Formats: sequence, C-alpha cells, structure tokens
Amino acid sequence: MSKLKIVTFSAITGVFVSSIAGFAHADRIILAGVLIPYGLPLALSICVLTMLWLNRQFRTRLAGTVFAVTWVLVTLRMAIESSNGDLVFTVTWYSTTYIIAGAILLSATAMIPPMRQPQRQNFESIEI
Repeated sequence: MSKLKIVTFSAITGVFVSSIAGFAHADRIILAGVLIPYGLPLALSICVLTMLWLNRQFRTRLAGTVFAVTWVLVTLRMAIESSNGDLVFTVTWYSTTYIIAGAILLSATAMIPPMRQPQRQNFESIEI
C-alpha cells in the first residue's frame, strides 16, 4: 500500500476515533454514591489500541504517527472555544488528564515497533 493511502486512512481514522474519544472521556457513572469516571480510561485505551492496530495493520509506524498528530489536532480544536461559546474540554481534572495522559501515551505508543502479522503455516507440508 502506498504511503499516501496509509496517511489518508490513518488521518481519517484519527479524526473519527479522536472525536469519539474526546466526547467519551467525560463519561461518568454513579455506583453506590461513588462517582466513577470510566470514560477517561475508556477513551485513552481506545486511542492507544487504535494506534497499535494501525501500526500492525500497515507494518509501519507512519500510520500510528499520523494518528497521533491527528489526535493532537482534533484535541486542540475541541479545547478551543467556538464562536457560539461551545467548549468540549472544560477545565476539569479529567479533561486535563485526558490531554496530558493522552499525549504521553500516544507518544510512547508511537515509539513501539509495529508487531508482525502472524504467519500461517501450511499444515499439508508438515510431515508426521
């Protein structure tokens, strides 16, 4: 696959996943009177796993790096107040944690070498 196709696919995937993760990071649930912010680890794990999948699928770190850059751009856009006054990332501990931890995790994930696809063995060629 050409580099242009890898970059395009990774950028489109990055916009889609980063937008969903950006909104999902603030999800919380109350169980037995305790507020549990499950959206933060969910959003970060979705981003990291998507990046690992892209690296493995295309066997290059380019796909993951493009995803990380796209995540940064989408996150910055969501952190800026629009002309209507809409703001996705408010000044809360989980929004700040999402931005800082996401940057650290995705930077670290970009350094991991891509895993190889498992090799399929031809069982007919194995002699018993």
